Amino acid sequence: MNSTQYLKNLKKKIEQLDTYHHQKILSIIKKHSVDFSENKNGIFVNMNSFSKDLIKDINVFIKYVEQQEKNLNKVETLKHNYKKDYFDKEDKEISVYN
Repeated sequence: MNSTQYLKNLKKKIEQLDTYHHQKILSIIKKHSVDFSENKNGIFVNMNSFSKDLIKDINVFIKYVEQQEKNLNKVETLKHNYKKDYFDKEDKEISVYN
């Protein structure tokens, strides 16, 4: 994959994140002293100026976010299953009579 395509994929991943995570990525960009501009439409940055270290830091953050979302989804599924198995009145009555 060439660098242009890689940056396009990175841009797409970043755009799919929510605003909170965009702010965290901006702080990573600021840490690496990359110039950016801001107006009422948002923050703009030339990704071609990203160093390999910056790209690595952003990817590490994105992987962290993805892993946390997977973990959260697992916990939510467990909560749902426990609620269904132990607290859902209809299911309790059915299991008692079977």
